[in-house]
Amino acid sequence: MNQSRIDQCIDVIMNGMYRDYPELEERFGEYGKVKCREDNHHHFHHLKTAFTLRNGQFFIDYAHWLTNLLVSRGMKAAHVIDNFERIYHVLEEERSDEAVFYRTVLTEAIADIERREAK
Repeated sequence: MNQSRIDQCIDVIMNGMYRDYPELEERFGEYGKVKCREDNHHHFHHLKTAFTLRNGQFFIDYAHWLTNLLVSRGMKAAHVIDNFERIYHVLEEERSDEAVFYRTVLTEAIADIERREAK
């Protein structure tokens, strides 16, 4: 997936997040948008690395680290899950092996975070 397509995906994801959760802008301001964009670039980078390595666990481990980090900073695991679901949906129509891999790994990461949160 090229950088231009990733940027398009991130724009769609962020527009949806800030539309559905206006309190994010109130709470975190413009700095929050910058960090959200950076975080999404990190998500795509880790998905790409997992795809290159053919190792979905690489992304799942990243997802757990990220969830722990953001929860320690006042976010909720539900925010991570929501973000991953938005990535999944923005890629839903793409049929490349890479996009299919991303969706599979995102589904596994979401399920794993939900299992850990239920404990």
